[in-house]
Amino acid sequence: MQYVYIIWKRLWLIVLLLVVTEGVILGLSFTAKPVYRASVRLQVLATDRADVSLFTQYRSSSTVDEIQQAQSDFTRALKSGFVAWKTIADLNLEIGALDLLAGLSTAAEGDFLIVTVESDDPGRAEDIANTQVENALEYYRAVRATPSRVLRQFVSDLLASEKQKMLDAEKALLAFKQKHNLESIKQETTALQDMIRALKLERERAVIEQERAAIFAQVYRAEQKKAEEKAAEIGAMTKDGEETVAPYTQKFYLDLARQHEARALDYEAQRDGYARSLAIYDQAIAERSDELRNLLGLYTEYNALERELTQATNNYNFLWDKENEARLKQAQAEKLGYIQITEPARKPDAPVPSKTLQLAAAGGAVSVLVGLILAFLIEFLGSLGRAMRKQRVT
Repeated sequence: MQYVYIIWKRLWLIVLLLVVTEGVILGLSFTAKPVYRASVRLQVLATDRADVSLFTQYRSSSTVDEIQQAQSDFTRALKSGFVAWKTIADLNLEIGALDLLAGLSTAAEGDFLIVTVESDDPGRAEDIANTQVENALEYYRAVRATPSRVLRQFVSDLLASEKQKMLDAEKALLAFKQKHNLESIKQETTALQDMIRALKLERERAVIEQERAAIFAQVYRAEQKKAEEKAAEIGAMTKDGEETVAPYTQKFYLDLARQHEARALDYEAQRDGYARSLAIYDQAIAERSDELRNLLGLYTEYNALERELTQATNNYNFLWDKENEARLKQAQAEKLGYIQITEPARKPDAPVPSKTLQLAAAGGAVSVLVGLILAFLIEFLGSLGRAMRKQRVT
């Protein structure tokens, strides 16, 4: 009953707070301008990483993480003051960046992002939503393309110097080849080695043929001698000192001796010819061996020039690939952008439904609660004051 008495005693305060609160809420609701809401729907694309490195780096990140990171980065770009001022300048608005961003909100739905803009004018809400999203996309894409653009410029500068090094190395190697009249020292060395092996093999064959011809020549000389001795023996056999007993047989052996002599001369000629060819082979082998030694002496210089050319070419090709990758990544970030507008904002047909009843109910409940608290607080302070006065009187 004491609590009821306190509430009844201070009922006027509770009613006053309730009336003032409801009056303020109703007054603000009826005088407030209508609110129009326009939304833009965007989708985050699951694409390759935007960054480029000179050397391969393995980073473990899932597609979901990449999409969430892209949504977070784009949201920061969307709520950037720089982007807001650009939108204000594009639309010639008479508001500040903070006012524009105050009416902007975002919501993520999977790989989609919803951007909502509230304004008191339907056309302005549509224009702000579309322009702010486009400016944010341009800013976001420029930021995403910055690593590729910086690396591309760095690699392009290196590429020019490496190209000149490669051309100088090619020129030095070409001058060396022209000076020594060769295309490939390895091919020339292999060809000379094959030629020397072939000459040695031919020389060995010539030695074999020389010995073979010498043996045949000796055999036929021996047969010639036997035939001549037989013919002389037959010629010595005469009858009564008049004539040979067997003239035809003697003639046969003489003819046979001439045939053996002719064959022997033929094989002796072959033997002498092979002997001469051995000298020629020895001279050719010696000349080719000297050429081979000279080529082997050029290996150090040739290999050094070839290594320089190979290294310069590899560096140039590596940098060219990286420049091409950076160029494609930059174009991908600037044009494709990883985030695309799927549903642009359209002019709202009607304002956002009013929440006057909800606000009035909430405000009434809060004002009654505050009134009760004030009533009990005032009663407590009053009783405390009376107790202090009574204590001073006594």
